Amino acid sequence: MFRLVYLSTANTPFSKAELTSLLQVSRSNNQRLSITGMLLYKDDNFIQILEGEKEAVRDLYDQHISRDPRHHNLILLVEEKVSERLFNQWSMGFHDLNDPEVHALPGYSQFMNEAWPKTKVRHDAAGYMELLKLFRSGRVGG
Repeated sequence: MFRLVYLSTANTPFSKAELTSLLQVSRSNNQRLSITGMLLYKDDNFIQILEGEKEAVRDLYDQHISRDPRHHNLILLVEEKVSERLFNQWSMGFHDLNDPEVHALPGYSQFMNEAWPKTKVRHDAAGYMELLKLFRSGRVGG
């Protein structure tokens, strides 16, 4: 099992309709490829975790995600072999972190509210993992 986590910035803000469309396509593709994960969006920034067989995850990232013209400034945070999936039930969980209800949740992380200097982001594995685990817990998400 393999996990990949990256950040990126949208070239233009995504509307709710565009986010919904992105999510529908991602869920369909990920289910076909046996990839699970989570996509979070806030203030034109994305953080995504992908889990599955290494070849499938790397191909999705290299051939599709990294070439998608809707975003830029991709920062690859983590590539790692793991013993189990964090999101084994979600072909692609999703939540818009601009939702004020999310901020009131116990365990909410400020990670997505902070500026993202590349040097800090690359070394803050705890920040993204806490944020993702909050959504894995089932208290929020889709």
